[in-house]
Amino acid sequence: MMPGSQQWCALLAKGALEAGLPLQLNHIELMGRHARALLEWNRNINLTAITDPADVAVKHFLDAIVPSHHIPWEGELLDIGTGGGFPGIPLKILRPDQPMTLIDGSRKKINFVKHAIRILCLEKIEALQARAEDLADRPENRGRFDVVVSRAVSDLAVMARLALPLLAPQGKLLLYQGPSESPRQADAAMLLAPSLTLMTKVEYRLPVLGDQRTLLVIGKTVS
Repeated sequence: MMPGSQQWCALLAKGALEAGLPLQLNHIELMGRHARALLEWNRNINLTAITDPADVAVKHFLDAIVPSHHIPWEGELLDIGTGGGFPGIPLKILRPDQPMTLIDGSRKKINFVKHAIRILCLEKIEALQARAEDLADRPENRGRFDVVVSRAVSDLAVMARLALPLLAPQGKLLLYQGPSESPRQADAAMLLAPSLTLMTKVEYRLPVLGDQRTLLVIGKTVS
């Protein structure tokens, strides 16, 4: 199976449909292009440890979009630690009008994300080599983002601290949690950032594989 092949596209479409998220043909085609580029670049740059095309479809693309109905469509979105463009680029494919900024501390990874944005002809999106704390040092970015997302966060308290100054009043921080992360860490994270409130924990399983996932929805309260 090759990314973008008929079999790969059918797997992606079937998985999304199982999750109640029917994809349009152009969505599938763009995700296939992104996947092909990801694996091509990964031969020379360490973008992902997931290299099986079927796993790329499920663990990168479906993982990014399955909980998307819990992620606000309005306002500017920031993806912290985007890596190979996840979850930012798949979300952008589904919602082309939402402004997005994708950041990562690795120049090589951001060079790939910029390449992916170009070949997919995506608009209202930029990729920056930056850490969240560096972004927050610029006055124009403080309180700028209505939505902040991040995937596979190992330390919720650190992420809460990094995201807080970037979130707009009443903004939302959405953290993708894999099976190795404990959602119980959220309570400790909130104690270190008292102006953030854990609104809900969305538990779900990835289509096809059945792997457990959790999306933490955290709101910023107005001080």
